Amino acid sequence: MSVDTLLDRLDKVKQSGPGRWMARCPAHDDNGPSLAIRETEDGTVLVKCFAGCGAADVVASVGLELKDLFPANNTFRKSLKPRERWIPRDALKAVASEALIVVIAVQKLKAGECLHPDDVERLETAASRLRAAAGEVGCYG
Repeated sequence: MSVDTLLDRLDKVKQSGPGRWMARCPAHDDNGPSLAIRETEDGTVLVKCFAGCGAADVVASVGLELKDLFPANNTFRKSLKPRERWIPRDALKAVASEALIVVIAVQKLKAGECLHPDDVERLETAASRLRAAAGEVGCYG
């Protein structure tokens, strides 16, 4: 999904910077823009409601799912040679991306929601990738 798919479903959208927008939050009765939207370099769409709505509630209220916020072709770099290590910057970028998956799942669970089987599978992939990234920099495994 591109960020435009989400933006087209929101009201009072205003660009606040490159790859950043503010809009009314569709998950609550919003009188003014309280929803921040950001598109990351890899195409991930981040949403933050400053009134406290969870990302899952925000996307569900416009007919989308959490998985729609992430690019379909999310690749995870593997070492080219058996002893080759990741460049720390690349490892941190991968960790940040996968940690976001974990945070979104935790928010959903804290809100008392069950995770869809696709979300559970993606969470398991995130855990595996976090372990792999730690191993690549010599911290695990």
